[in-house]
Formats: sequence, structure tokens, C-alpha cells
Amino acid sequence: MRPGSAFKAISIGLVVDIGGSLIGTVLLALVYGAALGAAGVKGEDIAATLQASNGDSWFFYAGILVGLGFSVLGGYVCARIARRAEFKLGAILAALSAISGLAIAGDEQQLGTLLSLTLLGIGAVLVGARLGLAKNRTGR
Repeated sequence: MRPGSAFKAISIGLVVDIGGSLIGTVLLALVYGAALGAAGVKGEDIAATLQASNGDSWFFYAGILVGLGFSVLGGYVCARIARRAEFKLGAILAALSAISGLAIAGDEQQLGTLLSLTLLGIGAVLVGARLGLAKNRTGR
């Protein structure tokens, strides 16, 4: 197959990464909220629990794992579409993803947590790009 558009690869990779992370986190919150509601927790308490999720809750870590999974998938999709310069385009995608993540996070998290998560996200995108590169080289 011939190489794809770099712009298309990065754009679709970013949609998969950011969009998938947001949608996955919303679905996770809906399931958790429904479980809390079924357990008899009041609506106000459910909202407070979801908003107060911090580094001490399983919900926080589950959301991080969902986001990192979509970051890997975004890097993979980018590499598979581009079929050339996979790491270069993956690095561009990782930078755009990091900037988007920082813009979305705002002042919600402490600086150390924010930097750690940003670095993890960059690494996840590059892992996805590496997986896509490997798949491209096998010729399938």
C-alpha cells in the first residue's frame, strides 16, 4: 500500500486519542454513577463523588487507564494511516495530544500529577506509533 496523508493520519489519530478518552471517561462515569444509584446513593452525592475523584480513587486510575489505552490506539491509527515517518508523525501527534490534555486539565490537578500524566500520554502515543510501524513493516 502507498503512504497516506500525514495531515489525515495526525487528525484521525488525535480524534481517536482525545475523543476516545473523553467518551470512554464519560461512559465510565455513567456506569459508576448508575452503580452508585443502584446502591441507593443520592444524586447529589453521586455528582460530588464523581467530581471529587482524585489520585486516591479507583475511578481516577480507571480513567487514566482508559485515556492511555486510547492514546496507544491513536498513535497506532496515525502510524497505520501514514505508512511512513511513523515516529515523526507519532511525535507530532503526541505533542498535540499533550497540549490538548493540558488545556483540558486546567487547574484541576497538582503540577506533579499533571506532568506525570502528560509524560505517560506521550509515551503511550509513541508506543502506539511503534506498534503501527511494526504492523506496517510486516506488509499487512
